[in-house]
Amino acid sequence: MTLKEIAAKAGVSVSTVSRIINSPDDSFARKEVRDRVWSIIRETGYTPNQSARELKQGRTRAQKAPAGAVACILGRTKTIDDDPFFAQLARVIEQQAMEWGYPVRLSYSVFDIKTTVPEKIELFKADGAIVLGRFGSDYIGFLEKHYRNLVYVGRNIIAAGCDQVICDGYEATQIAMKHLISCGHRRIGYIGEIANEVRYRAYLDTLREHGLDCSAGLISNCPQNGAGGYQGAEHLLRTASPLPTAVFCATDMVAVAALRRFTEAKIKVPEQLSVISMDNIELSGYVSPMLTTVGMPIVEMGNVAVQILINRIQKRHKLPLKIFLPNKLAIRESVANLNTGICI
Repeated sequence: MTLKEIAAKAGVSVSTVSRIINSPDDSFARKEVRDRVWSIIRETGYTPNQSARELKQGRTRAQKAPAGAVACILGRTKTIDDDPFFAQLARVIEQQAMEWGYPVRLSYSVFDIKTTVPEKIELFKADGAIVLGRFGSDYIGFLEKHYRNLVYVGRNIIAAGCDQVICDGYEATQIAMKHLISCGHRRIGYIGEIANEVRYRAYLDTLREHGLDCSAGLISNCPQNGAGGYQGAEHLLRTASPLPTAVFCATDMVAVAALRRFTEAKIKVPEQLSVISMDNIELSGYVSPMLTTVGMPIVEMGNVAVQILINRIQKRHKLPLKIFLPNKLAIRESVANLNTGICI
């Protein structure tokens, strides 16, 4: 399969396919076009001609990676479109894996495992797999049985013996909470999941550390997606009296949906209620007001995960690794500084 053949199948130009494959932030072309091209790449197992690329770039590798294939598995969601953060991460992994000669040949969710008939289990096999997001302990046995080489990428450490690439959700929540507190907020709500969730634990720990209110009326336990964020904001509007001056949302998608509900309730953000979240997905910079959020290095997370997996496949390390990557606060428009009266 060549770029020309992929372009013909996708109904776009060769240059469009090339720019989609090489886009560092997966922003070139419309989403439906990008998804169509990457779907064809997965179906056909396309990999770039490494010799031609190296010659064009004026470089050579001492050793060419052997041909292989990897799987990309969703741990928390049923489809890639359910979580924009993991969707962006999956695309980075596809780009980087293809670059190294290990294209992502299949993607599926752990939720598919229980609904797949035994004779189709062979479809799940590959040289290795990268799991995106925390998954239940009841799936570990299956994954370890079918993938000798396994890397987990997420916001929480998991109890498994595989390699792990972590961008600590506890630390990210602390960064967000301490920013709110430094801006004078003392009554802070929470919208997100609470069971076995480090973000909720960090929210409570930070409030207690500063002697602040963490009563049940300030907490909305909801799924960490768009529908959950809308419902969580609705719950907060009904139970919090008075309303908090700020709300921490467990993901940007939760925050985007919460913003909509607060707007419908004619609550001005951030003048009446500040909102902060985490992930720094592309959408967070386009809503109004633009979200102040704790960004996770999606490109680095994906690149490191692929490199660790390939090293594992090529037997370059044996001990399970835990790699921690830093979070970074992105200050925009959705948080008001009560000390100065300035919205930041």
